[in-house]
Amino acid sequence: LLIQTAMECKNIGVYTDALDAWNNTCPLDGIHGNAEWLSQTSKFLTSKVDRLEQDLKNYQLSQDKENIRRTHHSLGDHYYNCGDLSNAVKLTSRDLCSNAVKHYQKSRDYGTTVNHTLDFLLSTLKVSVYLYHWTSVYNYIKKTELLEITDPSKQLTLSLIKGLCEMSLGNYAQACRIFANVPHDHWTSEVISPYSLLIYCTLCAIGSLSRQEYQRLLFENNNFKQYCDSNETIKNCLLAFYNREYSQGLRILDNIKPKLKLDMFLEQHIDDIYSNIRKCCLCQYFKPYLACDLNRMAENFNTDLETLEGELKGMSIGSTMSYKIDGFHKVLRYCEDDDKAHVLNDILAMARKYRQKTQALIAKSAILKSGLVIKDNVNVAISEEKPSTSS
Repeated sequence: LLIQTAMECKNIGVYTDALDAWNNTCPLDGIHGNAEWLSQTSKFLTSKVDRLEQDLKNYQLSQDKENIRRTHHSLGDHYYNCGDLSNAVKLTSRDLCSNAVKHYQKSRDYGTTVNHTLDFLLSTLKVSVYLYHWTSVYNYIKKTELLEITDPSKQLTLSLIKGLCEMSLGNYAQACRIFANVPHDHWTSEVISPYSLLIYCTLCAIGSLSRQEYQRLLFENNNFKQYCDSNETIKNCLLAFYNREYSQGLRILDNIKPKLKLDMFLEQHIDDIYSNIRKCCLCQYFKPYLACDLNRMAENFNTDLETLEGELKGMSIGSTMSYKIDGFHKVLRYCEDDDKAHVLNDILAMARKYRQKTQALIAKSAILKSGLVIKDNVNVAISEEKPSTSS
């Protein structure tokens, strides 16, 4: 499928990489490259670049700024469609960038309207997303916030990129809030698919949001319900976690995890997100109780007793909740705050503070009594210049 898609997009780099990966993985079922397609595609791409560059030279000679901008943008789109995302150096920076971004950057110099600036920013953002340059993405997003965007399709693309940026920076709660409010109707973005948005929003919500916000943002949001209705598996997963059926919800996540590891944006974060989900679920499971049976808890979380104890030892269930593991009876117990100990600690702190103040006052009194006081030179000079008054 990847090889076929690369041929349709005329992406020679992806085609050869996919072909080599297949032949290395399955040498007995090797696939021979289509030499004729490679030759024809290479000639077509070369001729297209030559034609655009010749047009660009002609427009530069005639000082036609609008056509210069369009040609630069067309060259950027051409390199973007061909997947040429890491071969050139941007003229205004030392960082490696792409041929696509280089021409998008040049088109900015010839822009005359707000729409021209917005087209440049969105095009650069899309390329930066695929290059995983999240710092650049964040900076360009801040620039788009200064512009008035009236086109719904551009607003949709910008919202998706914002969500991806927050998720890639580890701000899962903020990413979920952005994804949940992306309108479902009239989907025109090529950045991610609606199914990918549903996956991202679900994982970020389960592992980072409180139960109240989880309900308000997902189940009371009519816009997000349209995404859930399109996939029964993810909908059942959300309901399972909301109804505290952790065994079923975690089983669904474990089943789809191999596919999620193939996602280009989730690959680096999937383990961290899954770890946050388990910690959040353990917190929600234990919060209503004073004691929990570890054997039953391990059964509800699809794990064995030893692994569960290791998880509990390596995490904090909550900033305001303390607990201890009864290894003999295999029970997790809630530790209530000892009010008497808090009072005693406050008294000791107050006594230490009083002792420090008392010692400071005693030292000051002894210094004054011994005459070990360093006078200010300025005050001494002034006092010496004053004439003495005769009685």
